[in-house]
Amino acid sequence: MARAVLLAALVAALTGCHLLTAFRARRTPPPAEPTFSEYHLTGWQWEGVSRVLVLPALNESPYTRAGTEVRDALTSALQRLGRFEVVAAPPDDRAVLAAVVHRGGAFDEGLMLELARTFRADVIVHPTVTHSSPYPRPRLGLILQAVAPGEGKVIASVDGLWDTSDPVVAERVRAYYRPGPAPHPVRARNHVIATDDGFAGELALESPALFQRFVAYEAGNVLLGLPLPGVVTGAGVACDP
Repeated sequence: MARAVLLAALVAALTGCHLLTAFRARRTPPPAEPTFSEYHLTGWQWEGVSRVLVLPALNESPYTRAGTEVRDALTSALQRLGRFEVVAAPPDDRAVLAAVVHRGGAFDEGLMLELARTFRADVIVHPTVTHSSPYPRPRLGLILQAVAPGEGKVIASVDGLWDTSDPVVAERVRAYYRPGPAPHPVRARNHVIATDDGFAGELALESPALFQRFVAYEAGNVLLGLPLPGVVTGAGVACDP
């Protein structure tokens, strides 16, 4: 009798665990398809990189400040990764020329080598803003190309459009600013917004500056071959923060 009761309890427990697992699986959405394409040179290792130069962004959008704002956000995002030193080239004619020559994956190897020597950079990152709409809800098209001047090759690239009218992208923005064990401090102009107030994620869907920061985070991680929470990338899928 006792054995039968024990067996029934075990069956009930296993059934309950199965139902709970199935319930959680139904509640957890599958990883989303990326809103970008990516390329990584086979065999390239970022571990040996000590300094990265970020060129002024080539702005192909009608929003005149997009290039400067996106370059600043990207430089900050790469710095926060803590993997190498990040320097930004001054917006002089030489840096802009390098950016223009580098469009579409074609670049002047001699000029890139000179820039690398000048800034002691192992890798040069060239951003291009292909689309920018700073109005609610914001959209941002971005291409990043990373060149190793010593190799004379594009070692990694990201090309995508992030649009907050896409519910999948909007949810990723909310998740990025959602309170967690490692919150992302939020600054909009001169105001600091605590990420535990529950509104930062929604504000980021209206604020171009906060949205640019999110895009720079995703694009920078993908450029380095790092996984993103909830997104299928070449590096796999990271757990939610």
